[in-house]
Amino acid sequence: MTPLLTAALAGAAGCLLAAAALRPVRRTIPYLGGMTLAAVTAGATLAGTGAALGPPDRRVCAVLLAAAAVALLGLIEDVGALPLATRLIVESVAAGGVVLCGVQVTLTGDWPDGPVSVMWIVAMTGAHALLDRLGGALAGFAAVTGAGIAGAALLLADPALAVCAAVLSGACLGFLPYGRRRGRVRLGPSAALFAGFALTCLPVALAAGRGPAAMTAGMLAPALALVLGAGLYGVRPRRWAGGGQRGVSGDARRGVRQGGRQGVRRGA
Repeated sequence: MTPLLTAALAGAAGCLLAAAALRPVRRTIPYLGGMTLAAVTAGATLAGTGAALGPPDRRVCAVLLAAAAVALLGLIEDVGALPLATRLIVESVAAGGVVLCGVQVTLTGDWPDGPVSVMWIVAMTGAHALLDRLGGALAGFAAVTGAGIAGAALLLADPALAVCAAVLSGACLGFLPYGRRRGRVRLGPSAALFAGFALTCLPVALAAGRGPAAMTAGMLAPALALVLGAGLYGVRPRRWAGGGQRGVSGDARRGVRQGGRQGVRRGA
């Protein structure tokens, strides 16, 4: 089976599994969304790579395991408050784990690459989680970004990373039909941290050892896409069906409608 077909089938399986797991949960922020995303991504990735590509890739296993640990951290935030210092410490330890497995920035080829890798992964993971809080823009962004990473991995002959990115893209795509509006569903803290951590680590793993130019592209491409996604969210039109006014609260709109109805009754 060719790597392209394997990645396509794995991505489709991830989409269907995520949609099926979330079907009973029609909420703006699905319960246990992070655990669903982690289980679907890890299961479909390991099954796809094991069936078509041989033994699991060490980098992929490290990324999935560390991202699952971060998702467990987000699960605590799903149900209660979590100190920022605790979150940063756990994310730093998880990032250090993937760095030890070879997923690290290779700009200088010396010891500074390790700390830079940890700081970059933690910062970008937090940025992805912030995008999710901006009205649920992360699900669609992650689906598109994951597909782009999968395509780049196929072009660079790295099928294991391609399958992982394709599954993550498909799983995020499976989230989109749920929530108040299609395409506007929040993943929640747990799923957002899992997706952000994985989407940050996969391009770094793909570009590691390919030279400073490739590494710079692997770092900056997701960051620029993240900025673009936040920018598109910020300039989107904000309308409500009652009359095109902006910045009016729901209580105020209900009061206007009720006042209009009473005026019509008095006139009658």
